Amino acid sequence: MTLMKKKIMGKRFAAGVFLTAVLVTAATSLYHFQHRRTITLGFFTGSPWDVPDAYAYQLIDDAVEKFEAGHPGVKVKFVSGIQKDDYSEYIASALIKGNAPDVFFVLPEDFSTFAGTDALMKLDEYIDRDVGYDKSRYYNASFEFGNISGSQYGIPFESVPSMMFVNKTLLKNEGINEIPKDWTWEDFYEICSRVTKDTDGNGIEDQFGVCGYTWQHAFITNDVNAFDANGTSCNLLSENAIEALDFIKEINGLTKGNIVTADDFDMGNVAFMPALLSDYRTYKPYPWNIKKYTNFELDCITLPRGEKGDNKSTMSTLLLAMNSRTNNEKLAWELIKTFCYDIEIQSEIYTYKEGASALKAVTDSVTTMLSIDQVLSEEGGMDIDLITSIMENAEPDYNFKDTTTVKEMIGAGIDDIVKNGTDSKIGLQMIEKRVRSFLNE
Repeated sequence: MTLMKKKIMGKRFAAGVFLTAVLVTAATSLYHFQHRRTITLGFFTGSPWDVPDAYAYQLIDDAVEKFEAGHPGVKVKFVSGIQKDDYSEYIASALIKGNAPDVFFVLPEDFSTFAGTDALMKLDEYIDRDVGYDKSRYYNASFEFGNISGSQYGIPFESVPSMMFVNKTLLKNEGINEIPKDWTWEDFYEICSRVTKDTDGNGIEDQFGVCGYTWQHAFITNDVNAFDANGTSCNLLSENAIEALDFIKEINGLTKGNIVTADDFDMGNVAFMPALLSDYRTYKPYPWNIKKYTNFELDCITLPRGEKGDNKSTMSTLLLAMNSRTNNEKLAWELIKTFCYDIEIQSEIYTYKEGASALKAVTDSVTTMLSIDQVLSEEGGMDIDLITSIMENAEPDYNFKDTTTVKEMIGAGIDDIVKNGTDSKIGLQMIEKRVRSFLNE
């Protein structure tokens, strides 16, 4: 064979190899396209905390893009445009029909109901066998919120603790420049009593100490254990609970029959108002969406503690859960981790959402502090040490079947006790009897 023929045959062989490679690649791509797996995601538009949400889709899009990049051949499919107010009904209907998403966000008020109907997959096995997953990286109250009767049904995505809003301008005008970090009910009552007054001389009080302070704030700060872990038993007759109700009577008595609302706080006429972290993040520091309080300086601190309690809060959490009927269990778990365990995605909560990351490393980081407080010199910033302290010491909000109904029953009963001046022990005994009867139906 001549040298020329060898060269020609060599080129033909190389061309054949190249063509074969192209055909194999094309065939492989066609196979992946035709057999591309799809996993479905359920989420809603709007904030779970009922505050303005300017970036409804950005974090979702970023998390989906990151998941798909790490899982070639997998597509995340979701329905957009479902409003928060319609979301619970949408998920409930889809669960009944058997076409619910593989993975979906669960609003705090829906979690116990969905878990109680076996709609959610138990995640304990995935947590235990995933060597790269460490649940201790979450704030305890956030993670425990997704646990019912010892089983984990949801993974925390975003949390909001309760805290106390403070009208610093009003307090300064009354000569009150500082509140102790571990302030007590006694401190709280003394300040509220001092600032409650008639400022225009018409004989009617128009400046007040507090609005929106409820039995739940008093119970959590005086270590009242009103329910067992499963929400099957109610105990409202402890000494701590009676003390809490007595204090609610005292603090309400300062208003002398006036009804004090959040509107009064908005207008600058109230010193204190319990609120969620999401409210503070939305309405106070740049670069968040709205500066709601323009006529006074707003700050936030812990709730005051009772004699037998601590300056702690309840924490509510938005969870991500797995459909118990999914056929994509492994991918569903990986998608949940992308949203709830990935540092980069969780950090975006401080850019695009209103709550706090449930991951300690994210919320406690210097990066987070700088993100929240970009214009310290202009606006004043959020004390990140305060936020992390509150979240470390928080307890999960009540989370069992019919929680919402039970809360309403207790709230209505306590309102009647305060209004009618009923003896605290007798009043709580009547409420407990009604609640126990309801829980045992």
